[in-house]
Amino acid sequence: MEEKEYRPNFPQWLLFHVLPAGLIILFGGAAIIGLALFLKQTPESKPSIKVVPTVEVIEVQPEITQAIVRSQGIVEARTQTTLLAEVSGRIESISPALYAGGYFAKDDILARIDDTDYVANLAAARSRQAEAHLAYEQELAASEQAMEDWKKIGNAQAPSDLVLRKPQLARALATLEAATASVVAAERDLARTAVKAPYDGRVQAKFIDIGQFLNARTSQIASIYSVDTAEVRLGISLDDTRLVPLPETYVDGTTSGSKPKVTLTATYGGKDYQWQGIIDRSEGAVDPKTRLLYLVAQVKNPYANREGENRPPLKVGSFVRAEILGETAVDSFKLPRRALREDDSLYIVTDDRTLEIRKITPFQKTRENVIVREGLKAGERVCLTPLQYVVNGMEVRLTTDPDKNKSAEDEEQRDSEPEATASL
Repeated sequence: MEEKEYRPNFPQWLLFHVLPAGLIILFGGAAIIGLALFLKQTPESKPSIKVVPTVEVIEVQPEITQAIVRSQGIVEARTQTTLLAEVSGRIESISPALYAGGYFAKDDILARIDDTDYVANLAAARSRQAEAHLAYEQELAASEQAMEDWKKIGNAQAPSDLVLRKPQLARALATLEAATASVVAAERDLARTAVKAPYDGRVQAKFIDIGQFLNARTSQIASIYSVDTAEVRLGISLDDTRLVPLPETYVDGTTSGSKPKVTLTATYGGKDYQWQGIIDRSEGAVDPKTRLLYLVAQVKNPYANREGENRPPLKVGSFVRAEILGETAVDSFKLPRRALREDDSLYIVTDDRTLEIRKITPFQKTRENVIVREGLKAGERVCLTPLQYVVNGMEVRLTTDPDKNKSAEDEEQRDSEPEATASL
């Protein structure tokens, strides 16, 4: 009889061995989770705290303000000249004032050119003038004598011009006039050997020295400039032109506007010095590249040593900062620039501590301030604090108000202290 090998039934094995173990694990985990949930304490709910932003404000009051337009530029002389030799010759002498920085007065002789040839030319011209004058007088006498002779003959006809020697007289007169003109030219050339200053001024650079030969109308003697008036070109934006009553001249010769005052400031040796001037005129065109209109400021006697001022001269080539006095605004409000928002609006803090966003049109904006003529009332509070998110009616508190947020935080901290102690 054949013996059969014993093979266990797999489903029965799984039922009696694996399933009980799985059930034990499942119920054990559920028991642990239930115990944890039972032991966990439900936290006490607390009310949310409303945080109100604290802002700094300024209470505005009307005042009289004057618009100030700022610019900058380089000092220039009103008149600048390059002196040229008007006659040829060798330099004979030079004025002690003819050096870079030297002062001179009008008609001062800055240099002398050898005049020997020009004295001789003048003498020769005067000799020719005398000969021409003699010839003219002789022809005039001959013409008068011819008329007398014609009358003695008793001829009824009028004498011709040739009989009266009128052509000869005209030629003699023309010769005399040419000789006289030669004398005038010779005198002028002789006078030009003395190089005179055309105005009160100062030497910027000299180009000659004693013994040097100069050619007429080509050789440079010196570069000079006047000292009676200094000028500065000041560029302003077209928007700023409404703030300044600019002097304007029209094609028919009429003018409008005025000449506003301007203060120029230059720094020498780390110290600022100021000069008072006027806006004399505006240039006739807007710069196409910068879109600026250039005004010309003038300062009288920039090199004068005024008693008690103790300041250096306003030198040509100096860099200056300018403040042009513009229109005066009555009953206007002057605010710090940080009060104005990017869209030209202000944040007004009402009496009930809410924000009102108010659009305004600034009269003038500078780096430091903004001037407002319309849109504000005396006593209103304007917010100075930058805020990231703002809506109309948003609640705020002032820096001078009691700190409610701080009190709420302190109360919350006191409430949490017993819980912390209990947990320990």
